[in-house]
Amino acid sequence: MKRSGKNSIRRKVAGRVVKAIIITVILLSVVDMIYLTRRTAESQQEHLRLATHITASDINSWITGMEGITVGMADSIEAMGILDDYHIKRIINRIADTHPELKYVYMATEEGKMYMARGVSFAAGVDPRERIWYKDAKEAGETTIIDPYISATTPDIMMATVATPVFMDYEMVGVVAVDAEISYINEYVNSLRYENGAYGFLIDSKGNIISHPNGEYNPTPDNVVNAKEALPELEKLLITPGGDFIEAKDYRDHSMLYMTEKIDDCDWIVGMAFPRKIIAETIDRGIRISLFVALICIVLATADMTAAIRKILSPIEKINPVLDDIVQGKFETKVDFDAGDDEIGEMQVKLAAMINTLSNVIAHEKYILGEMEHGNLAVDDMEELKGDLNDISISVNSIKSAFNDIISDIQFSAINLQSFAMGINETSNIDEMRSAFEELSAEANILMEKTSRFITVPPEAKE
Repeated sequence: MKRSGKNSIRRKVAGRVVKAIIITVILLSVVDMIYLTRRTAESQQEHLRLATHITASDINSWITGMEGITVGMADSIEAMGILDDYHIKRIINRIADTHPELKYVYMATEEGKMYMARGVSFAAGVDPRERIWYKDAKEAGETTIIDPYISATTPDIMMATVATPVFMDYEMVGVVAVDAEISYINEYVNSLRYENGAYGFLIDSKGNIISHPNGEYNPTPDNVVNAKEALPELEKLLITPGGDFIEAKDYRDHSMLYMTEKIDDCDWIVGMAFPRKIIAETIDRGIRISLFVALICIVLATADMTAAIRKILSPIEKINPVLDDIVQGKFETKVDFDAGDDEIGEMQVKLAAMINTLSNVIAHEKYILGEMEHGNLAVDDMEELKGDLNDISISVNSIKSAFNDIISDIQFSAINLQSFAMGINETSNIDEMRSAFEELSAEANILMEKTSRFITVPPEAKE
């Protein structure tokens, strides 16, 4: 029976090995991709956390700088020991000139006097002591950050104020303050270094938005937007800033990761929004790289295993022609095996030994039968063989022995026949002749009995 190529051992083994390699690599790749996805997500979340912290630190540094300005003004005025109009104006004007980013620089006293830098006039009829920045600083007894409010001097803009009380002889005599426009704060927050489409936003202690890339959320004299109302999905982050991140849509309907952190020196909250697609792109890139590497590994492993299988099974290709000759009864084929030290090598050695044994048996049997054909029944018996092959040697030796006995009996009968014939020629006694023929008949019967177990073909059937 001739086998087809698809049923070859090489193809079967190679197919199984390749399948095992593919399954193994795919499973390892899936595990690696799951791990990579988690690690990438964790890395991006950590990046978001770090970016939020850096943004909070930047804003905190800006606020701390403003606090340093008011504290410096307060210390300078306290150092004078008296509330002198000339020196107060000189101090606040010097600060205003040094910090042009500040909208207003000013001081209010307990007597209700108001001093403003750059020659700005305070709103007429307004008592500065009733303003929130003055009340909060006086109540706190220390530097205070004031949430955005409508400016009394310029009612069409919103201000955020840092105010510091001024003490003389342990008695508060006034409050110095600096104002930053909300638009300036918004520009400052937006100018911070963000990457990959991220952005920051700022929320005051009352939960109102101070700065946001969406201008509709930024406070105006006519409207203040509450963060929980505008961004309800971030309520958890606003209640517990610094916690875990939240994934939600932003005002552009983009999927974002949000994280918040409280600023150290005030109750303001800074938030960060990081595009979810950045993480997805990073993960996708990692998955593509993993799949590409897996494909390369499959190709290389398949090529290597195919070559190894071909090399391992190549000795079988030498065995098949020998077996084909044996099937056709050709035992004289020269066996040329390059046997290795593996199982196939052992099979080659044993096959060679089997062919050699059969060849020797056939040669010896052929020799014995040839000698018998030429009348040599004295040829040596076949040696005993191993296992079932010994039946061959027994049968050949038995045939030789049987023929030897028959030939001996024929020769013996011939001698008797000759002696009887000679005896008949020497006598004319009928009784003696009858006795001789009877003995010849008995001898013939014995010979016929010995040859009766052989089945012969009549001479006419051979013609």
